[in-house]
Amino acid sequence: MRIIFCGTPEYAVPSLRRLNELAPEHSLVGVVSQPDKPKGRSGVPTPPPVAAAARELGIAAENILQPLSINTPEVLERLRALQPDVLCVIAYGGLLRKRALELARLYPLNAHASLLPKYRGAAPIQAALLAGDAETGVCIMKMERGLDTGPLQLCRKIPIAPTDDAGTLHDKLAALSGECFVEALKALAAGPVTFTPQDEASASYAAKLEKDTGRIDWSKDAAFLERFVRAMNPWPGAWTSVSLPDGTQKQRIRVAQARLSASAPLTAPGEGQVLGSGEQSAFAITTGSGVLEVLQLQPEGKKPMSVGEYIRGAGRKFTARTLWQ
Repeated sequence: MRIIFCGTPEYAVPSLRRLNELAPEHSLVGVVSQPDKPKGRSGVPTPPPVAAAARELGIAAENILQPLSINTPEVLERLRALQPDVLCVIAYGGLLRKRALELARLYPLNAHASLLPKYRGAAPIQAALLAGDAETGVCIMKMERGLDTGPLQLCRKIPIAPTDDAGTLHDKLAALSGECFVEALKALAAGPVTFTPQDEASASYAAKLEKDTGRIDWSKDAAFLERFVRAMNPWPGAWTSVSLPDGTQKQRIRVAQARLSASAPLTAPGEGQVLGSGEQSAFAITTGSGVLEVLQLQPEGKKPMSVGEYIRGAGRKFTARTLWQ
Protein backbone atom coordinates (compact mmCIF):
# COMPACT_ATOMS: atom_id res chain seq x y z
CA MET A 1 0.00 0.00 0.00
CA ARG A 2 1.41 3.39 -1.03
CA ILE A 3 1.13 6.16 1.58
CA ILE A 4 1.42 9.93 1.44
CA PHE A 5 1.92 11.38 4.91
CA CYS A 6 0.79 14.93 5.79
CA GLY A 7 1.99 16.41 9.08
CA THR A 8 4.06 19.24 10.48
CA PRO A 9 4.85 19.51 14.24
CA GLU A 10 6.66 17.23 16.68
CA TYR A 11 3.31 15.60 17.53
CA ALA A 12 3.19 14.03 14.06
CA VAL A 13 6.75 12.64 14.05
CA PRO A 14 6.02 9.36 15.92
CA SER A 15 3.35 8.53 13.35
CA LEU A 16 5.76 9.24 10.48
CA ARG A 17 8.41 7.01 12.01
CA ARG A 18 5.94 4.22 12.77
CA LEU A 19 4.57 4.21 9.22
CA ASN A 20 8.08 4.16 7.80
CA GLU A 21 8.71 0.93 9.74
CA LEU A 22 5.97 -0.85 7.75
CA ALA A 23 8.07 -1.14 4.58
CA PRO A 24 8.02 -3.01 2.29
CA GLU A 25 4.40 -4.08 2.90
CA HIS A 26 3.37 -0.43 3.08
CA SER A 27 5.51 2.17 1.33
CA LEU A 28 5.86 5.79 2.42
CA VAL A 29 6.09 7.38 -1.03
CA GLY A 30 5.68 11.06 -0.10
CA VAL A 31 5.61 13.52 2.79
CA VAL A 32 3.84 16.89 2.83
CA SER A 33 4.63 19.43 5.53
CA GLN A 34 4.43 23.17 6.09
CA PRO A 35 7.20 25.47 4.76
CA ASP A 36 10.35 26.29 6.73
CA LYS A 37 9.93 29.13 9.24
CA PRO A 38 12.41 31.57 10.81
CA LYS A 39 13.59 30.40 14.22
CA GLY A 40 15.24 32.19 17.13
CA ARG A 41 16.86 35.60 17.15
CA SER A 42 18.88 34.79 14.04
CA GLY A 43 15.72 34.19 12.02
CA VAL A 44 17.33 31.31 10.14
CA PRO A 45 14.68 29.34 8.16
CA THR A 46 14.22 26.00 9.90
CA PRO A 47 12.32 22.97 8.63
CA PRO A 48 9.37 21.76 10.72
CA PRO A 49 9.93 18.55 12.70
CA VAL A 50 8.16 16.29 10.17
CA ALA A 51 10.18 17.55 7.20
CA ALA A 52 13.41 17.16 9.18
CA ALA A 53 12.47 13.65 10.29
CA ALA A 54 11.54 12.65 6.73
CA ARG A 55 15.04 13.59 5.56
CA GLU A 56 16.58 11.62 8.42
CA LEU A 57 14.55 8.57 7.38
CA GLY A 58 15.98 8.76 3.87
CA ILE A 59 12.83 9.71 2.00
CA ALA A 60 13.78 11.08 -1.40
CA ALA A 61 14.15 14.86 -1.30
CA GLU A 62 11.92 15.32 -4.36
CA ASN A 63 9.11 13.53 -2.51
CA ILE A 64 9.24 15.80 0.55
CA LEU A 65 6.97 18.72 -0.30
CA GLN A 66 6.58 21.91 1.75
CA PRO A 67 4.15 24.03 -0.27
CA LEU A 68 2.32 27.11 0.93
CA SER A 69 -0.82 25.21 -0.05
CA ILE A 70 -1.35 21.55 -0.86
CA ASN A 71 -4.35 22.47 -3.01
CA THR A 72 -2.62 24.12 -5.97
CA PRO A 73 -2.76 22.26 -9.33
CA GLU A 74 1.04 21.93 -9.45
CA VAL A 75 1.27 20.30 -6.01
CA LEU A 76 -1.70 18.05 -6.63
CA GLU A 77 -0.19 16.85 -9.89
CA ARG A 78 3.10 15.95 -8.16
CA LEU A 79 1.26 14.03 -5.45
CA ARG A 80 -1.03 12.30 -7.93
CA ALA A 81 2.05 11.03 -9.78
CA LEU A 82 3.05 9.15 -6.60
CA GLN A 83 -0.13 7.04 -6.99
CA PRO A 84 -1.10 6.96 -3.30
CA ASP A 85 -3.51 4.39 -1.96
CA VAL A 86 -3.95 6.21 1.34
CA LEU A 87 -3.36 9.67 2.79
CA CYS A 88 -2.35 9.65 6.47
CA VAL A 89 -2.92 13.13 7.90
CA ILE A 90 -2.08 14.28 11.42
CA ALA A 91 -1.60 17.85 12.66
CA TYR A 92 -0.80 19.08 9.16
CA GLY A 93 -1.83 22.66 9.83
CA GLY A 94 -3.44 23.32 6.45
CA LEU A 95 -6.81 22.74 4.83
CA LEU A 96 -7.12 19.85 2.38
CA ARG A 97 -9.78 20.70 -0.17
CA LYS A 98 -11.87 18.25 -2.17
CA ARG A 99 -9.27 17.51 -4.88
CA ALA A 100 -6.58 16.88 -2.28
CA LEU A 101 -8.84 14.48 -0.39
CA GLU A 102 -9.49 12.62 -3.66
CA LEU A 103 -5.79 11.89 -4.24
CA ALA A 104 -5.95 8.55 -2.40
CA ARG A 105 -7.19 5.47 -4.28
CA LEU A 106 -8.76 4.23 -1.05
CA TYR A 107 -9.19 6.80 1.72
CA PRO A 108 -7.77 9.97 3.23
CA LEU A 109 -7.33 9.10 6.94
CA ASN A 110 -6.83 11.50 9.82
CA ALA A 111 -5.69 10.79 13.39
CA HIS A 112 -7.35 13.09 15.93
CA ALA A 113 -6.35 13.33 19.61
CA SER A 114 -9.76 12.90 21.23
CA LEU A 115 -12.61 10.45 21.50
CA LEU A 116 -14.71 11.94 18.73
CA PRO A 117 -17.17 13.53 18.43
CA LYS A 118 -15.88 15.04 21.68
CA TYR A 119 -13.43 17.91 21.26
CA ARG A 120 -13.23 18.53 17.55
CA GLY A 121 -10.85 21.33 16.70
CA ALA A 122 -7.33 22.47 17.53
CA ALA A 123 -6.97 21.90 21.29
CA PRO A 124 -8.53 18.54 22.22
CA ILE A 125 -5.76 17.62 24.69
CA GLN A 126 -6.26 20.77 26.74
CA ALA A 127 -10.04 20.42 26.57
CA ALA A 128 -9.94 16.92 28.06
CA LEU A 129 -7.75 18.11 30.94
CA LEU A 130 -9.92 21.15 31.64
CA ALA A 131 -13.03 18.99 31.75
CA GLY A 132 -11.45 16.63 34.26
CA ASP A 133 -12.02 13.62 31.97
CA ALA A 134 -10.81 10.25 33.24
CA GLU A 135 -9.77 9.13 29.77
CA THR A 136 -8.98 10.35 26.29
CA GLY A 137 -7.67 8.72 23.15
CA VAL A 138 -7.13 8.78 19.41
CA CYS A 139 -9.64 8.27 16.61
CA ILE A 140 -8.90 7.45 12.98
CA MET A 141 -11.51 8.97 10.69
CA LYS A 142 -12.11 9.17 6.98
CA MET A 143 -11.56 12.81 6.12
CA GLU A 144 -14.29 14.95 4.61
CA ARG A 145 -14.71 18.68 4.09
CA GLY A 146 -16.06 19.39 7.60
CA LEU A 147 -13.75 20.00 10.57
CA ASP A 148 -13.12 16.61 12.25
CA THR A 149 -16.60 15.45 11.21
CA GLY A 150 -15.71 12.38 9.16
CA PRO A 151 -16.91 8.83 9.93
CA LEU A 152 -14.75 6.81 12.31
CA GLN A 153 -12.75 3.70 11.47
CA LEU A 154 -11.43 3.09 14.99
CA CYS A 155 -10.89 4.75 18.38
CA ARG A 156 -8.43 3.71 21.10
CA LYS A 157 -8.57 4.97 24.69
CA ILE A 158 -5.94 5.74 27.34
CA PRO A 159 -6.45 6.91 30.95
CA ILE A 160 -5.58 10.45 32.01
CA ALA A 161 -3.35 10.32 35.09
CA PRO A 162 -3.91 12.84 37.91
CA THR A 163 -0.41 14.21 37.22
CA ASP A 164 -0.78 14.48 33.44
CA ASP A 165 -0.41 17.90 31.86
CA ALA A 166 -0.76 18.89 28.22
CA GLY A 167 2.90 18.02 27.62
CA THR A 168 2.81 14.47 28.97
CA LEU A 169 -0.56 13.76 27.39
CA HIS A 170 0.73 15.14 24.08
CA ASP A 171 3.54 12.57 24.08
CA LYS A 172 1.26 9.66 25.00
CA LEU A 173 -1.27 10.51 22.31
CA ALA A 174 1.43 11.14 19.70
CA ALA A 175 2.72 7.59 20.24
CA LEU A 176 -0.80 6.16 20.25
CA SER A 177 -1.60 7.92 16.96
CA GLY A 178 1.18 6.02 15.24
CA GLU A 179 -0.14 2.70 16.52
CA CYS A 180 -3.67 3.62 15.43
CA PHE A 181 -2.49 4.38 11.89
CA VAL A 182 -0.76 0.98 11.77
CA GLU A 183 -3.93 -0.77 12.96
CA ALA A 184 -6.03 1.13 10.42
CA LEU A 185 -3.74 0.24 7.51
CA LYS A 186 -3.67 -3.42 8.47
CA ALA A 187 -7.46 -3.45 8.48
CA LEU A 188 -7.56 -1.79 5.05
CA ALA A 189 -5.13 -4.33 3.66
CA ALA A 190 -7.23 -7.20 5.00
CA GLY A 191 -10.38 -6.16 3.17
CA PRO A 192 -13.35 -3.76 3.28
CA VAL A 193 -13.70 -1.73 6.47
CA THR A 194 -16.71 -0.10 8.11
CA PHE A 195 -16.77 3.59 8.94
CA THR A 196 -19.19 4.70 11.65
CA PRO A 197 -20.82 8.16 11.39
CA GLN A 198 -20.21 10.49 14.32
CA ASP A 199 -23.07 11.40 16.64
CA GLU A 200 -23.58 15.08 15.87
CA ALA A 201 -25.72 15.56 18.98
CA SER A 202 -22.70 14.72 21.17
CA ALA A 203 -20.18 16.90 19.33
CA SER A 204 -18.17 19.62 21.05
CA TYR A 205 -15.45 21.98 19.87
CA ALA A 206 -12.03 22.82 21.35
CA ALA A 207 -10.88 26.17 19.99
CA LYS A 208 -7.26 27.04 19.24
CA LEU A 209 -5.28 28.37 22.22
CA GLU A 210 -3.96 31.92 22.24
CA LYS A 211 -1.33 33.51 24.49
CA ASP A 212 -3.97 35.16 26.65
CA THR A 213 -5.85 31.88 27.10
CA GLY A 214 -3.51 31.09 29.99
CA ARG A 215 -4.56 33.97 32.23
CA ILE A 216 -5.81 32.62 35.57
CA ASP A 217 -9.26 33.68 36.72
CA TRP A 218 -9.11 33.37 40.51
CA SER A 219 -12.90 33.53 40.76
CA LYS A 220 -12.98 29.96 39.41
CA ASP A 221 -12.93 27.12 41.92
CA ALA A 222 -9.63 25.57 43.04
CA ALA A 223 -10.33 22.16 41.47
CA PHE A 224 -10.81 23.75 38.04
CA LEU A 225 -7.70 25.92 38.44
CA GLU A 226 -5.55 22.90 39.32
CA ARG A 227 -6.64 21.33 36.04
CA PHE A 228 -6.19 24.66 34.26
CA VAL A 229 -2.52 24.87 35.29
CA ARG A 230 -1.91 21.37 33.91
CA ALA A 231 -3.86 22.05 30.72
CA MET A 232 -1.87 25.19 29.95
CA ASN A 233 1.53 23.54 30.47
CA PRO A 234 3.79 23.83 28.53
CA TRP A 235 2.00 26.38 26.29
CA PRO A 236 0.69 29.04 26.65
CA GLY A 237 1.32 28.60 30.37
CA ALA A 238 -1.03 29.55 33.22
CA TRP A 239 -0.14 33.06 34.37
CA THR A 240 -1.24 35.76 36.74
CA SER A 241 -0.27 39.26 37.85
CA VAL A 242 0.89 39.76 41.44
CA SER A 243 0.72 43.22 42.97
CA LEU A 244 1.36 44.85 46.33
CA PRO A 245 -1.73 46.23 48.10
CA ASP A 246 -0.67 49.83 47.49
CA GLY A 247 -0.15 49.16 43.80
CA THR A 248 3.46 50.34 43.85
CA GLN A 249 4.84 47.12 42.40
CA LYS A 250 3.44 44.53 40.03
CA GLN A 251 4.89 41.32 38.65
CA ARG A 252 3.71 38.85 36.02
CA ILE A 253 4.18 35.25 37.11
CA ARG A 254 3.61 31.94 35.39
CA VAL A 255 2.25 29.18 37.62
CA ALA A 256 4.14 26.07 36.54
CA GLN A 257 2.86 23.58 39.12
CA ALA A 258 -0.01 23.64 41.61
CA ARG A 259 -2.17 21.36 43.75
CA LEU A 260 -5.43 21.45 45.63
CA SER A 261 -5.09 22.43 49.30
CA ALA A 262 -6.53 20.10 51.89
CA SER A 263 -7.41 23.05 54.13
CA ALA A 264 -9.62 26.08 53.65
CA PRO A 265 -9.69 29.45 55.46
CA LEU A 266 -12.28 29.91 58.21
CA THR A 267 -13.18 33.25 56.68
CA ALA A 268 -12.57 33.89 53.01
CA PRO A 269 -10.41 37.02 52.58
CA GLY A 270 -11.29 37.37 48.90
CA GLU A 271 -10.14 35.74 45.67
CA GLY A 272 -6.46 35.78 44.78
CA GLN A 273 -5.14 36.39 48.30
CA VAL A 274 -2.03 34.73 49.74
CA LEU A 275 -2.67 32.87 53.00
CA GLY A 276 0.29 32.91 55.39
CA SER A 277 3.83 34.17 54.92
CA GLY A 278 7.43 33.37 55.72
CA GLU A 279 9.50 30.32 54.69
CA GLN A 280 7.22 27.83 52.94
CA SER A 281 7.14 25.34 50.11
CA ALA A 282 3.91 26.60 48.56
CA PHE A 283 1.81 29.74 48.22
CA ALA A 284 -1.77 29.04 49.33
CA ILE A 285 -4.03 31.22 47.19
CA THR A 286 -7.73 31.73 47.75
CA THR A 287 -10.05 31.10 44.82
CA GLY A 288 -13.77 31.39 44.15
CA SER A 289 -14.13 28.15 46.09
CA GLY A 290 -11.29 26.43 47.94
CA VAL A 291 -7.55 27.06 48.05
CA LEU A 292 -4.93 26.41 45.38
CA GLU A 293 -1.34 25.77 46.44
CA VAL A 294 1.25 27.08 44.00
CA LEU A 295 4.35 24.84 44.13
CA GLN A 296 6.46 26.10 41.26
CA LEU A 297 6.40 29.44 39.48
CA GLN A 298 8.26 31.46 36.89
CA PRO A 299 8.60 35.24 37.15
CA GLU A 300 8.66 36.99 33.79
CA GLY A 301 12.11 36.82 32.23
CA LYS A 302 13.38 34.16 34.64
CA LYS A 303 13.61 30.38 34.85
CA PRO A 304 11.04 28.23 36.68
CA MET A 305 11.73 28.00 40.41
CA SER A 306 10.33 26.59 43.61
CA VAL A 307 8.40 28.84 45.97
CA GLY A 308 11.33 28.69 48.41
CA GLU A 309 13.73 29.94 45.73
CA TYR A 310 11.30 32.69 44.82
CA ILE A 311 10.94 33.84 48.43
CA ARG A 312 14.70 33.92 48.93
CA GLY A 313 15.13 36.00 45.80
CA ALA A 314 13.32 38.88 44.19
CA GLY A 315 9.91 37.67 45.33
CA ARG A 316 10.43 38.50 49.00
CA LYS A 317 8.07 41.45 48.82
CA PHE A 318 5.35 39.34 47.28
CA THR A 319 5.11 36.61 49.92
CA ALA A 320 2.16 38.00 51.87
CA ARG A 321 -0.58 40.63 51.67
CA THR A 322 -0.41 40.57 47.87
CA LEU A 323 -3.17 40.26 45.32
CA TRP A 324 -2.94 37.64 42.59
CA GLN A 325 -5.15 38.77 39.71
